[in-house]
Amino acid sequence: MSSLFAALGVSVSGLGAQSAALGNISDDLSNSQTTGFKSIGTSFESLVTASSATNNSPGGVTASPFYQNDVQGNIASSATATNMAISGQGFFPVMSATQSAAGATVFGSNYFTRQGDFTLNKDGYMVNGSGYYLLGYPIAASGAVNASAASPIQISSLLNNPVATSQVTYAANLPANATAGGFTSSASTIQVYDALGNTHQMNLTWTKSGTNQWSVAVDVANGLGASDYTATVPVTFNSTGVTGTLASLGTGTGYTVDSSLTSAGVSFNLTFPGAGTQNIDLNLGKYNAASGVTQFSNSSSAVSVSSFQQNGLGEGSFSNIAIDKSGIVSINYSNGSARQIYQIPIAIFNSPDNLQRITGGAYQATIASGTPNLSPASTNGTGTISSGSLESSNVDIATEFADMIQAQQVYSSNAKTISTINQMLTTIIQAV
Repeated sequence: MSSLFAALGVSVSGLGAQSAALGNISDDLSNSQTTGFKSIGTSFESLVTASSATNNSPGGVTASPFYQNDVQGNIASSATATNMAISGQGFFPVMSATQSAAGATVFGSNYFTRQGDFTLNKDGYMVNGSGYYLLGYPIAASGAVNASAASPIQISSLLNNPVATSQVTYAANLPANATAGGFTSSASTIQVYDALGNTHQMNLTWTKSGTNQWSVAVDVANGLGASDYTATVPVTFNSTGVTGTLASLGTGTGYTVDSSLTSAGVSFNLTFPGAGTQNIDLNLGKYNAASGVTQFSNSSSAVSVSSFQQNGLGEGSFSNIAIDKSGIVSINYSNGSARQIYQIPIAIFNSPDNLQRITGGAYQATIASGTPNLSPASTNGTGTISSGSLESSNVDIATEFADMIQAQQVYSSNAKTISTINQMLTTIIQAV
């Protein structure tokens, strides 16, 4: 009689275990399209009350969830540049937040997630679809990464200040077969910037004054039909040794010659209306080397410009955000400049399957999972970051349906056992 009651208890535990398994399967199937979701399996363990070589008392079964937080999901492309996926191990560090009565963002606890559908909210923070704020290491203007503490990534600088031109690089070949005293080139022109971002035309005009002797007239216009600066620099080319290459630059009024023994350049001190003074260095190449400005014969008897560049920029407005595979977040501006502002670290755990799940695809560190180790992507065992991508759920629907059928059959078997025990108990009662 006691064995029947024990068997009844075992069957009830079987029903409970399969109910738990079906619950996990339902959870997986309902989240099969959830970004970054990690499936939950079921682990069954037998319960033993008494067992020996001659006697076994039925103990039953218990079901425990089996987490698969370290199993990679498929990575699919996304049209949103701030959407990200981790290829490999690790989690994005995130933080919860609430809004105060005054509308200010109040940050809460630290969590970790694989749900990388981050976008910018109204305050410029990178927030995923579940409302968690992405953390990153700030990058200083010098390029140094402050890895002492991660903070919520906020894109708030939507304008880029202009950069005054400080360096102009010019490379061209002057025709050695041009007539001395009778050849003047057309002007080579480039736009340079003052400290306010205004543009000014810099013109370079070459005149051949003698054998291997030239002068370059430099004119900088203020954009109002007048010149802010003019100067003429004598230039001598080698007739022996490395012929046709720069030999020397002559001194003159309104500029200084670079004192370097190798670099051929002059420095101008200009004053632009409303923008103040600024130095612009004109780099013409190297002495005794076939780089920069050279003097060789050509069939056209004309100046052939191969490069004319400057390092200034006008004011730029926010264009877009770029994130590379190492987690560097950069702002691109309409003036062509870019600025690195954060580096996204990746958190790895010794036992990621023991993380505590939180609503919204987030996880919390536990004693069993170990403490998080934050490192840049592709270092210390972390994965790489793919921008414009999303990690799909790692749920295998075919496997889930197979497990569902098995759980259903086992559940029915336990129910049948209970029905059989009931009939046996009824038989005993009727026999009394």
